[in-house]
Amino acid sequence: MNLRAFEYLLALEKQGGFHKAADACHVSQPALSIQIKKLEEELGIQLLERGTKGFFFTPAGKEVLERARIVMQQVAEVEELSKVWNDPYAGQLSIGAFPTLAPYYFPQIIDHLVDCYPSLQVNLIEEKTHVLIERLKAGTIDAAFLALPEEHIELDSGIIFSEEFYVGVGPGHPLAKRKTITSEKLSTEKLLLLEEGHCLRKEALEYCATAGIGEVLNFRASSMETLLQMISMGRAVSLIPNCVAKRNPHLRYLKLKGGGAERTIALFWRKSSVRKDLMLELVDDLSREYDK
Repeated sequence: MNLRAFEYLLALEKQGGFHKAADACHVSQPALSIQIKKLEEELGIQLLERGTKGFFFTPAGKEVLERARIVMQQVAEVEELSKVWNDPYAGQLSIGAFPTLAPYYFPQIIDHLVDCYPSLQVNLIEEKTHVLIERLKAGTIDAAFLALPEEHIELDSGIIFSEEFYVGVGPGHPLAKRKTITSEKLSTEKLLLLEEGHCLRKEALEYCATAGIGEVLNFRASSMETLLQMISMGRAVSLIPNCVAKRNPHLRYLKLKGGGAERTIALFWRKSSVRKDLMLELVDDLSREYDK
């Protein structure tokens, strides 16, 4: 069975057409079609139902497609394994982080990664948490910084740091001269949170529930930058993690009396990763670097 046929099959699904799939695989359209036809003949089943307006995968084709995806991922892991055995600290390393962490934490660590791992080509990716988890499991990224708790049977993790949340207010806000705030006082303010899908929203809601703060969430922002601008204008207040606060000193930050609002960041990777030892070293290295 030719692995190239699996590659063509996956490209066909991704590109949605024979011409685009052939271009993506750098072969002619007839060559790609012939290879898939040979696979059908070899297996004795029809993988595609072809028509004048295109094609679609048969039920058998969908089953083969899923197994082809697993096979090609394993092939990629074997190729990566050979590179790692030659030099585990060389080659590409793709690391993701979610939007309320990536712009604030990546700048802190990129110079350190480049200096300490000069043979690694580090690719930094920003995506929402659920996308990062999907990409981790699919093998399209090597690791991701995620906020705990996250439990996935396919993934291992190591804690990098924990940080507290402050209440961010604009410089002209009535609370701006305070250094601390109680949960009772916070419950009387217009609390701005990020929209659904951001883990920072979930963390803030968990604190509100624990502190007995009801639904006083009058606004929702689509990004951290929007949230910070709204706070700066005095429209609302919000819970801001320490790494964001350090990079936005134009706002005022009040410490929560009694604490209780924090997040813990961990590095996640696949249990099957050929770079497990490197991941463990990164956890040790970056957690110590954060404590400096």
